[in-house]
Amino acid sequence: MIWVFPREIRYGWSTGSGRFDLLKHSHRNPRVFCTGRHRLLTGYAMNVSHFVRESAAFTRATLTGRWSRWLILVLLGLPWMLLSSLMESSRILEGTTIHWKLIPWEEAGLLILTGILCNFFISGYIVRLLEGDPVPPEFDNLPGLGLVGIKVQVIPLVWILVPSVLALIEYNVASSGLLPASPWGTTLGSILILILLAIQLVILFIAVQYGIVGAIRFARTGSVLEAFSLRAIYATLRRIGIVNYYLALGIIIIVYVAFSFGLHALSLVPYIGGIIALCLWPPLVVFCVRFMAHFCDEDMAPPGGKPGAGGVSVPARVPARGMIPEILAWLLIVAVLFVLCFTPLALVIGSVSGFFVR
Repeated sequence: MIWVFPREIRYGWSTGSGRFDLLKHSHRNPRVFCTGRHRLLTGYAMNVSHFVRESAAFTRATLTGRWSRWLILVLLGLPWMLLSSLMESSRILEGTTIHWKLIPWEEAGLLILTGILCNFFISGYIVRLLEGDPVPPEFDNLPGLGLVGIKVQVIPLVWILVPSVLALIEYNVASSGLLPASPWGTTLGSILILILLAIQLVILFIAVQYGIVGAIRFARTGSVLEAFSLRAIYATLRRIGIVNYYLALGIIIIVYVAFSFGLHALSLVPYIGGIIALCLWPPLVVFCVRFMAHFCDEDMAPPGGKPGAGGVSVPARVPARGMIPEILAWLLIVAVLFVLCFTPLALVIGSVSGFFVR
């Protein structure tokens, strides 16, 4: 259990001998972490063990309370399992080399398009999980579910747009002959790349924090703009505390990696391994998403809860009629952002690793 003491300790208090000096008395209680200017690091109380238990119970209620939800999630992941089996059976991918001539384009293209469509519905269901409703969400209002799934794709693409542009600049610098022949040489080009790389790491560090909280804000408000409300997201991170935030995020990463290794090991079982792994991935996703949804519970109340500090109300479900223009518009936005984000990364990876060698 990870605890940080409440407001009176975080902000300090006046006593007969003057203001409480936490830095002076912190050795008396190792659970007290911060006051004043240190609030951003450790924030407010965060009962991680309760989050773990509640997320596990919610996952069980979501998937075993109504087996149709589990079945739908399995079916939505089926195209990618079939595509992986197709790639392995045709020996298309060997190491970092793709044998383009061996790709059965009709079958692969159909599976990729179907998988992308299914991903939108999965993402839409994840958004519903992030709403924090104590009642497990249903797979209803499919047009609205798909629309929300498309919208949420914008959030990570926008957050990684600047690092991608910096990667393109680094690629141009590296290919322009400004780098020294000796690996230990120093030129203007190498210094510029190091500076850009440092900026990239800082931006990615911030993007991870702001992107997750932004996605939760989008789920709670229904507004994509709320996912980029820097002041509101900063207030949430300040309340949680960076230390608590990354400790909780570390738990999710450990659970996800351990479970993923287990699923990968199961997928290696001949004939039925891939099917078993496909059937077991929904509990991992529901648990991790539910755990992260608790990050904003005090700022924005989930449906049926008390209003939090943000006082943001949860919007109604997206209506099923008249969505085609809006869906097409958001698909165009996602497509443009995707090209802008991943073209620079593809150029860099392709030039460095030879990934696109025929």
